[in-house]
Amino acid sequence: MIWIDIIMLRIDNAPFLFRNSILKFHPEPNGFAHQYGLAILSVIDDDTIIITETNNDFLQFARQDSENLTGVNLKDNSLWNDDGQLWQAICLVLESQETQTIIWQIKMDDSPYIFNCSIVPTSNQDKKSKSLTVILSDNSANIAFANQLQQFNYHDILTGLPNKNYLNEAIEDKISNVCPNGEIAVLIINILQFQRINESFGYELGDKIIQNVSYTLERILPENALLARFEGDKFSIVLAENEVDDLQKEAVALANSLHHEMDAALQTDHTEIHLALTIGIAVSRTPLKDGNMLTQRAHIAMQRLSKTSPNKTLVYQPELQTRTSSRLKLENDLREALKNKELSLNYQPIISLQNGHLVGFEALCRWVHPVRGIVSPIEFIPLAEETGLIVPLGKWVLREACRSLKILTDKYPVVSNIAINVNVSVLQLLQDNFISTIHEALVHSGLTASQLKLEITETMLIENAEMARDILLDLKSMGISLAIDDFGTGYSSLSYLNQFPIDTLKIDKSFINRMNTTKDSYKIVHIITTLAQTLGMELVAEGIEHESQVVALKKLGCQTGQGFLFSKPLTFEDAELYIRKETTFLV
Repeated sequence: MIWIDIIMLRIDNAPFLFRNSILKFHPEPNGFAHQYGLAILSVIDDDTIIITETNNDFLQFARQDSENLTGVNLKDNSLWNDDGQLWQAICLVLESQETQTIIWQIKMDDSPYIFNCSIVPTSNQDKKSKSLTVILSDNSANIAFANQLQQFNYHDILTGLPNKNYLNEAIEDKISNVCPNGEIAVLIINILQFQRINESFGYELGDKIIQNVSYTLERILPENALLARFEGDKFSIVLAENEVDDLQKEAVALANSLHHEMDAALQTDHTEIHLALTIGIAVSRTPLKDGNMLTQRAHIAMQRLSKTSPNKTLVYQPELQTRTSSRLKLENDLREALKNKELSLNYQPIISLQNGHLVGFEALCRWVHPVRGIVSPIEFIPLAEETGLIVPLGKWVLREACRSLKILTDKYPVVSNIAINVNVSVLQLLQDNFISTIHEALVHSGLTASQLKLEITETMLIENAEMARDILLDLKSMGISLAIDDFGTGYSSLSYLNQFPIDTLKIDKSFINRMNTTKDSYKIVHIITTLAQTLGMELVAEGIEHESQVVALKKLGCQTGQGFLFSKPLTFEDAELYIRKETTFLV
């Protein structure tokens, strides 16, 4: 007897659709015996094949005594009620002189038994079998494992919850039958920025948090609901009711409860962790034919919230599908635009407020779509960040901006000290090869590092402080200047600000626009200018449109600015004309 230890999956058998009875499974070891029964058959002629010898395991499988089997002609044997399976396999062996393997099903006392059965020929000198060996193995362990493996395919091993496969089949096959005329709602729950927890504290703690979240969701789950782990950091809840006046209202109320429940901090060995959720909801008010479609709609609603509305809920509406299709089309068009070099750069002058001279340009990406015309950066830059296209796009912008400034400063040496400002996204900054990308752009263009200034948003720095700090120090050691863009609109944490090697603060245009009309905006600009002076940083005011703003900024000590008062963003040709005028003035 041979023993093999395998991993089985224990399923807690429970009624479907009740919160206290959610199907769970846990891996646990079980020993299963694999017995091998042997029987020797003698071939007398084509119609006479008798059993001459058996071992005890074969007798146990066959549910017979040796006296009943030895000497039996298998052709006339009906002991096993196997519909002639064994005899047919033996005939094939004799005809082909090759081993045959079958799944042998017999019935004894109205009970079915299944075995793996191999019939092996033993050839003599004239290559005709005079004897055969029948090998039986108990198939019950394999069947049990296969059945449990099937359950494994429908459950999540970390939380024990049903998984996406189970969810989809439950919606279509089970819930549709339970509530054929009632409403069905699907909630997709996403833990915002969960990857940061894995990166900061490790995957072991991340797994524990996922488990804790599953316990919390299960605890507050209403009756007649199904909780599943959808994937990764996402869960799903299905509500199905026949007698609810407004299931959408109930789903939204449940979502609000989930948000409230997650407000409490999770205590870990390292720190307190606050989780935020985004929840998408889709409701079907007609008999459901496609459960995947309902789940997809809830997922679309959830995705629309991921970047812009933390701790919020969105109910799917048909226009979201249209918007998603439009975004997918725009994404494909952006890929083609990058491939076909349809993008261009504009250059907005940055001016000294003290003497009006040009001190640099900010490179701004522009896209003229062959059908839609001009596509706003407000639309395609966030799309590029969401899809990862910002990495190849940003690499192209860096190379093109450096190349353009090098051409202009070589042609007009009197402005050789001006710099080019390039915006950098968090995805670019955290790329392993970002430093080499910067180096390549400088070497390829011939521009000096001191002529390149990288603009990074304040929020991006704070959210990626540990990783960003080392990268910024490397950039600083290369001689590259660093600026915080849109300063004042993010966290505005002075403790963080002092940890980064920042040269310049750029005051967001929203404060500049209102500084002469609202006291609060003026105070904020005053505070930022004082902060910059204290830390020894330069200041750039964005969005200057009126002379009165220049006067106020000069009084506050702001050195430089940019905006439509001086110039709109210029094409390369117009930027050259601007420099030519500047050169004439300087000469």
